[in-house]
Amino acid sequence: MVSTNRIFSGFAFIGFVLVSVLLPLHVKARNIGTCALIIWIGLLCFNGFVNSIIWDHNFTDWAPVWCDISSRLILGGAIGVQSACLYIARYLYILTRKSITNRLNQKQARHWRAVMGDYFLIIGIPVLYIVLSYVVQIRRFIIFEEIGCYFALYNTPLSYPVLLMWPLLLSLVLAIYVGATIRALMQRRERYRELMLHDKHFGRLLALTITTFICTFPQSLWSIVGDATENPVNPWPGWNAMHADISRVLKVPAAVWQAEDSLSVFELQAMRWSYIVYSIIVFAFFGFTIEAKKNYRAAWGFLTHSFDSLWRSTKGRNMRPPSIIIYRPETTCYPCSNSNAEYPPFTMSVLEHPAPVLDIVSVLRCNPPNSYLV
Repeated sequence: MVSTNRIFSGFAFIGFVLVSVLLPLHVKARNIGTCALIIWIGLLCFNGFVNSIIWDHNFTDWAPVWCDISSRLILGGAIGVQSACLYIARYLYILTRKSITNRLNQKQARHWRAVMGDYFLIIGIPVLYIVLSYVVQIRRFIIFEEIGCYFALYNTPLSYPVLLMWPLLLSLVLAIYVGATIRALMQRRERYRELMLHDKHFGRLLALTITTFICTFPQSLWSIVGDATENPVNPWPGWNAMHADISRVLKVPAAVWQAEDSLSVFELQAMRWSYIVYSIIVFAFFGFTIEAKKNYRAAWGFLTHSFDSLWRSTKGRNMRPPSIIIYRPETTCYPCSNSNAEYPPFTMSVLEHPAPVLDIVSVLRCNPPNSYLV
């Protein structure tokens, strides 16, 4: 029976490929928010795939530097998905408030402050979230068997305003933008037809933001309620006491973390499976366009050609006849029946097991040919 961890590895790799193929299309279309969303989801899927492969049935600290990056990527990626969706919702709201001509003029000349604000929303917020997580970080990282690297945060009252409130606030702001966009479209239905005519991805982006809110808001709310009720909230011990053992790495076998209460196990599994769900959602909205189908065909052809070439080279290497002839230079003198005959020593390179050749050489050595016969 195949383990659930290997099933996750397969789905994580598939999710990484699905969203990675879509990235060039949105880069070409200059959709900053969609590109950021695809990059964050792709990184999370790839991170989960690597962790599930390396730490399958073991919890050894094979790659500490990788775990430093991986544990922080989990923190930043989770908030990065929400910030990218918030950027998309804000972009859709701006489209509904402006006409097509104003939109074109805005694309031609945008103020640098607006550009910096966009990049802060999709990159700066996740980076700032990672930096602030060090305030309540109690260990370097945790290694869970079959799951891999994970962040180690201390459940203290300071954790809620510093970290846990961010996902919930971003979800609420996302809901405000989505509600305002839908309200504006209902008031001016002809504006919706105009947007659908000039922007073919408007409907998909709006549906994507709504779906993302449905997925992220309950998870963000539950993380706060679960940590506050199920786990003990410890008082803030102080900066020095918090980071006194920061270099220590915790290693948890699968038998230990799976023996915990079902809620803790569900939270660990739901965290990494949510990345795959996000990749499926993005593929469902953007993977069936004509351009995306062409990219997927090209990617499938590349993968099949690569695997076929690898299989042929491996098969050809295995079908080569083994080299069984081993030469060993040595000097061999064979006895002959005529002990008075003087012949120069006979030197040759003899095969490892050349029994028939040795017989012929013995005959020729002991019975030399008559040089007087013509």
